[in-house]
Amino acid sequence: MRFLLASSAFALAFSGRAAVASSPPDGNAGDGVDKKESDKTKLVLESDVTKHNADDSDTTQYKHFLAHNKTMTCFADEHATPFNNQIRGVNLGGWLVLEPWITPSLFYQFLSQPEGEVGMDTYSFCEVLGPEEGNRQLRRHWDTWVTEDIIKQLAEGGAVNSLRLPVGDFMYAPYGPYVGCTDGALDYVDLVLDWAHEYGLSVLIDIHAHKDSQNGFDNSGKTLGFEWTSTLNVYPRNLVTFQHWPVRTAEWMGTFDRHAGNYSHINHDNINHSLRVIQKIVDAYSGHPAVLGLEPVNEPWEKTPIDRLKRFYWEGYLIVKRTNPYWKYIMHGTLLHLVTVHYFSMIINPKRKKIMRMHRVLLSVRSPPRFIQVWSRYLGWLHGGMSRSCT
Repeated sequence: MRFLLASSAFALAFSGRAAVASSPPDGNAGDGVDKKESDKTKLVLESDVTKHNADDSDTTQYKHFLAHNKTMTCFADEHATPFNNQIRGVNLGGWLVLEPWITPSLFYQFLSQPEGEVGMDTYSFCEVLGPEEGNRQLRRHWDTWVTEDIIKQLAEGGAVNSLRLPVGDFMYAPYGPYVGCTDGALDYVDLVLDWAHEYGLSVLIDIHAHKDSQNGFDNSGKTLGFEWTSTLNVYPRNLVTFQHWPVRTAEWMGTFDRHAGNYSHINHDNINHSLRVIQKIVDAYSGHPAVLGLEPVNEPWEKTPIDRLKRFYWEGYLIVKRTNPYWKYIMHGTLLHLVTVHYFSMIINPKRKKIMRMHRVLLSVRSPPRFIQVWSRYLGWLHGGMSRSCT
């Protein structure tokens, strides 16, 4: 079985105050958002990602900026200040969203199994094992893969000051084989947030897996674009094999036409499902002192319709800022290498562009050692053509 690793080089971030903590200096994250403001913005989640119940020409007042839905830009942004603090973070990969290259031992059990009975991601892991056995194995994994002692070692070592926590949308709104199989996962989110706070680390919550996969990789929860090749084997015979990916695809945003090279259908149900998950995350962790912010989607693939992705990022941003104005909002750079020219220009001030650089290091916090993704963010004074930004 062959597992491929996909990584991203860049992501961009929106920041509020120049502070590492996700809450304002007095610790009361979200205070000051009055009922009138909340009432004016609650239509954001309920609207279709391409249509708005409110007049697009209208603006919406948020705590630190004035939002324009039609242009997806912000004005009257008196609050924003440069983010000069370096964040050195470690990615808690392979824990709540499985990735076989990180935790191969969970997938050894599927070797020599027939086609259709092989787990290669969280979706098929739960599908093949079923809710009871799948949940039993996952709970054992959750108990041992990330522990309080590891978080303590990370904090005391001084190399990192933040954690990136990949989560699946299925943890907040289960569907398909995830129902029952991932029960209890949210208890571990609560644990790691409390541990991080106790040891002085911040946490970026990263929605790593979206319904029907945003990139076709196993790290999205569901592998797409693979073909079984067992019957084509000449030698050795009787092996169960597959090819990944003969033709890549991703179905989170709809149906991709590989011949035309674009999406023939946009799945608004999936997109709105993801927006509801963002709302649930905001509701669940609003005010928690360890939360640095939210990354609404990890590695959307390069064929993702940019206009739809812009709208998703915008509406997710407003959901977050409505309740948690001090949370950072991290936009991933997709798997397209030209990260500076597509959807990022919607609300970024070029004089305050923030760049997240991601790389991998070997972190020996336990035996045997394992590769963990480390991300760092630096303030970059870059130039461009846009003139407005959001906090």
